[in-house]
Amino acid sequence: MQGSLRYRLAFLLAAGGIGLCGYAGLQWYELPHYSEDDLKASTELNLQIDLARQGERTLPPAEQLEKLRAQERAEIEAEFRSQEEHVMTWVAGGLAMLVLAIGQWMSIQMLKPIKENKPD
Repeated sequence: MQGSLRYRLAFLLAAGGIGLCGYAGLQWYELPHYSEDDLKASTELNLQIDLARQGERTLPPAEQLEKLRAQERAEIEAEFRSQEEHVMTWVAGGLAMLVLAIGQWMSIQMLKPIKENKPD
């Protein structure tokens, strides 16, 4: 009975790990891939929205505008990296479960009592 429970735990860990890795792989596959033109357009759009929020004031000087543009670009890239890191966290969790399943299976194999073949 005890061995059966250990095998079940190893199987459940393996199934959960494979499921998590599969789910994360699907999420990774479905992540959008943005081109440089997409990033530039998004940066300009966000910059225009931020400038519109500031109100009816005059436009900032050119060097400050470039600084704001670089800051917007950095925020957009950070958001994309955050999405990728979130998916990779799920992959790491699934792989950790698989490692635990392999460790559980190996401990079962190593702790099995050695049966002696007794002649009748």
